[in-house]
Amino acid sequence: MNLSKDEKEKLILLAQVHDIGKIGIPDDILNKKGKLAPDEWEIMKSHSEKGYRIALSSSELSKIAVLILKHRERWDGTGYPIGLKGDEIPLECRILAIVDSYDAMTHQRPYNNPKTPEEAFKEIERCAGTQFDPVVAKVFIETFRERI
Repeated sequence: MNLSKDEKEKLILLAQVHDIGKIGIPDDILNKKGKLAPDEWEIMKSHSEKGYRIALSSSELSKIAVLILKHRERWDGTGYPIGLKGDEIPLECRILAIVDSYDAMTHQRPYNNPKTPEEAFKEIERCAGTQFDPVVAKVFIETFRERI
């Protein structure tokens, strides 16, 4: 993806702490099996803004605070909290969206059973152009399909 050294460092840090705002989300919502109710979903969606505020108060994390805020935006503009679309979303966030989704799909979670890597790749392909940046999705799949 031709990231600069600074962008790579920010992406690595973002990958480590992007969900830091979930510290402010009740455990019963975080660990719920099955679909969240609309009011629970609204509470869950607040984690990006909570994480942004936490990051702003940290000298180490302040440089990625805006990335934490924007990490749940979607390529088609239906993400949150701002509703950014396409290239308005920072590249680091577009990359993280795919990596984080792949990780969630291929590991056990309270709300789903793991998919195989190939099933996850197919889901990423299906969501390219809506949830995910289609170029980043293509690069991710081409890069990691060869390694599995």
